[in-house]
Amino acid sequence: MGRKTIEPQTSAGSPEAYWDRAAATYIRDFSGTLIGQTRRRSVWRDLDRVFLPGQRILELNCGTGEDAIHLAARGIRVLACDISPRMIQLAREHATTAALDGMLNFRVVPTENIETLESEAPFDGAFSNFSGLNCVEDLSAVARNLAQLLKPRASLLVCVIGHLVPWEIVWFLAHGKPGRAFARALANTELIEAGDLKIQRPSVREMARLFAPDFELRGWRGVGIAVPPSYMEPWARRFPEVTRLLARADNWIDRWPLFRNLGDCVLIEFARTEATRAC
Repeated sequence: MGRKTIEPQTSAGSPEAYWDRAAATYIRDFSGTLIGQTRRRSVWRDLDRVFLPGQRILELNCGTGEDAIHLAARGIRVLACDISPRMIQLAREHATTAALDGMLNFRVVPTENIETLESEAPFDGAFSNFSGLNCVEDLSAVARNLAQLLKPRASLLVCVIGHLVPWEIVWFLAHGKPGRAFARALANTELIEAGDLKIQRPSVREMARLFAPDFELRGWRGVGIAVPPSYMEPWARRFPEVTRLLARADNWIDRWPLFRNLGDCVLIEFARTEATRAC
């Protein structure tokens, strides 16, 4: 699985520590849930369309490795990075279990430090799934660093948090929590666990501005429009057939101009421009 690396130590109260704690229950809380599985399959539709067998792809915030393993099974080599040593440990174990570790290289590298991968460039494309970039403060710097790592015209797919989620508004209003119902629409930032993690919610337009001029926007679609957010998993388990029908509805409406802005997440497709600025 590539060369041996020395993993950095984490400290309490840091983003690394937050995600190390989250790793213990990540599969139970998201990847292994019915809603989480429908979301991931939705994103895989575009990963499979954009990235081709034989290519070498960079993944940011890979978590426990499900997306990298999916691409490796299709004959795509992936260098998958994450800020959390524990997430990377689990990802390596999953890759070994799937007998795909020869196609995968997992590395503890925060997204803010991807310039350290310059010696391993160029990559044929890159992606970041499920809101990892929402945890990055300086996205313009990430865009500049990514541009140095990708080939001209290479594809970049990023899945970030949506702004207006009808399911969320209805759910929390029904539970007497109007503040939670409209939190996304009213605030662009959020602190989690006493400030260990800062979440930012840039719009698609803002993402396009932050990634220019190194990347140009190709398009975007909603993820989780009809399917409810992951905290409604008990409801989804109670009505699995309804959840599957809603997932099929998502596949139909997720690119419509009105509906694509109503997803729990938004999947944005960029292309690296021909010219790249010097670092």
